[in-house]
Amino acid sequence: MRARRLIATTMLAAVVAIAAGCGGGGASPAGGGSGGSVVKGGILRVGTTNYIDSLNPFVAIESQSYNAFVMEYPQLVQYGPGPKIEGDWATSWTKSSDDLTWTFHLKPGGKWSDGKPLTAEDAAWTGNTIVKYQAGPTAAVAAALTHVKSMDAPNATTLVIHYDKPVANVLPQLEQFFILPEHVWKPFEGTNGKGLKTFRPEQHLPTVAGGAYFISQYQEKGTTVFKPNPGFYGPKSNADAVAMTYYTNSTSMIADLDSGNIDFADQVPFNAISSLKNDSRFDVQSVPTSEVTNITINTNPLKSKNRELLDPKLREALEYATDRDSIVKVIFAGYAKPWANMLSVESGSFWLNPAIKPLPYDPDKANQILDSLGYKKGSNGIREVPATTGKYAQPAHPMEYGVIVPDSLDFNGDRQFQIIADDWAKVGIKLHEIAGGDSGQAYGMETAAQYTKFDFATWDWAEYIDPDAQLSYMTRGQWYSWNDTGYNVPWFNQAYLTQATLTDPKQRQALVWKMEARVAHDRPYIQLVNEYLVTADDKTWTGFYPDLNGYCKCYYTSPHKTG
Repeated sequence: MRARRLIATTMLAAVVAIAAGCGGGGASPAGGGSGGSVVKGGILRVGTTNYIDSLNPFVAIESQSYNAFVMEYPQLVQYGPGPKIEGDWATSWTKSSDDLTWTFHLKPGGKWSDGKPLTAEDAAWTGNTIVKYQAGPTAAVAAALTHVKSMDAPNATTLVIHYDKPVANVLPQLEQFFILPEHVWKPFEGTNGKGLKTFRPEQHLPTVAGGAYFISQYQEKGTTVFKPNPGFYGPKSNADAVAMTYYTNSTSMIADLDSGNIDFADQVPFNAISSLKNDSRFDVQSVPTSEVTNITINTNPLKSKNRELLDPKLREALEYATDRDSIVKVIFAGYAKPWANMLSVESGSFWLNPAIKPLPYDPDKANQILDSLGYKKGSNGIREVPATTGKYAQPAHPMEYGVIVPDSLDFNGDRQFQIIADDWAKVGIKLHEIAGGDSGQAYGMETAAQYTKFDFATWDWAEYIDPDAQLSYMTRGQWYSWNDTGYNVPWFNQAYLTQATLTDPKQRQALVWKMEARVAHDRPYIQLVNEYLVTADDKTWTGFYPDLNGYCKCYYTSPHKTG
C-alpha cells in the first residue's frame, strides 16, 4: 500500500510544538535548491512514476493523490521547510487548560477557485462529516480526527475543535485534515454518506479548490495540470502552472528529462542515478524517506487455505530466508538500507524501538525452523504441509504460494519477486508471481472475501511523520481502507486508541514501542528495506524541496526559473 512520503525529521520536534499549545503560520521561504534570483512564470513540467489514482480523499491510495490534496485543499497546518509544523490556513492556535478544546484562527479573504468565499464553516462541515461517518465511508481519513467530538465555526475565520479526550498529537494529525468545499461535496453525501466515496471530482473539471492550485486537466495515466487558484490565501505559485506527467516506464521519463521535455523527475530510477550525477545539466538530490518495502502476509485467522502461514514461527523462518542485502544491491543500487520496523528511519530515534532489527540472511536457520515445524521436503525439494483436523481442517499440500506484485511500485517489483523466490526455493518453498495491476486492483485482491483469498504480496508503505497513522493501518477499524494484511489483534486495536491520549511523550513512546514490538513479533509483514528518495531537476529551475513531497504547498509553489 502506498500512503505518503515522509519528510526528514524526528518526531520529538513535533511533540515540542504540540506541548507549546499555541503557534502561528508564516510564509515558507522562497525555496531550496541551488539558489538564483526568482524568475516568475513558465510551466513547471514534472515527471513521475507514481500516478494519481483518485481526486477523492475518501478513496485514494497513491501518494501522488495525497500530494494533489495538499495542493488543492486548505489545511490548518502543514510541514514547512526546516522541517517543522507551520500554519497553512491557520495563523495561530490555542488550547484550553483541559486540552479538550482547540481554537484555530484562520487567514481571512480566501476563496474557492469558483469564486465562493472560503470560511471556517467549510472546515467545520468537513470535520463533522468525517466524524459522523468514520465507521464507514470516511474511514480512510478518519484516523486524523481520532477523539474529535465536533467542530464549530463561531465566525468565518475561527474554527473550534472539541475532543472527548486530551490528544497527544493534535497538530501532526490535523496536517492530514483536508478541508473540502461544503457547497460542492454536501450534495453528494447521499444515504449514510455513501455518496462521498462514489463522487469523482476528476469527472467535474476544473476541480473546486481552496488551496494553492485547482486541477484543470486530469489523466490518471497521463498529464495532470495544476493551475494557480487566484483566491489562495498563501504564497502564490512562482510557475504559471504545474504539469505532472505519469510515466509507466521510468526509462522514458529519464529520456524526456535528458531531452528537455520535463524539468523535474520526482523519483529517479535507481539504475539511472549514476549517469545523471555525472551530467552537469542536472541537480540530483538524495534524501532518506519513509518508504519501506515489504512482503505482505495474510494474517487473517479466518482464512481457510494455507493456514500454516498464520504461524509467526514460520514467518520468522521466511525472514531468515530473505536476502535483504541482495535486494539493496540489485534493486536499489545501494540507495536503501535493510529494515525491520513498521516505522521508517525518518521517524527518528524517539519513536523507533531500538530492539527491532533485521534478522540476518541465514537459510540454514530457516531450514532448521521449518524442519522443526514438521514441514518435510519432498522428492522435488518442495516442503509438504501435513493434513490437519478440526474447524479449519485442510488436506496435506505442498508449500507453494502466489505473491501479488502491483505494477504501481516505484522500483522493479518483478525483479525483487525473483530474488525472493530464488531465496525461498533454497528452503523448500515455491512461489509464483500474480500480476497485481494498479494499486486499487491489488488492494481488491488482498481484501477479497474478507481477506481470505490471498497469501502474499510485495508492496511498500510511504508513511506520515507521527506514528499514529501507520499504527492505525494495523487495526480492524482500517479493514477495507488501509489495512492490507487482515491483521486483527484486540490488544493492538485498544492500544492504538490509548496511545493517542498519552500526552506525556515518554508514556506514549513506551506504548508505541510495545506496539512496534508486537507487530515485529507477529510479522504480518516481513519488512525489507528503507528506500532513499532521489530526484533530479534541470538547472534552469531551482527552489525545489524534494523532501516535502505531499507535505507542503511549497513543493509546487516554490520552484522557479533561474535568472
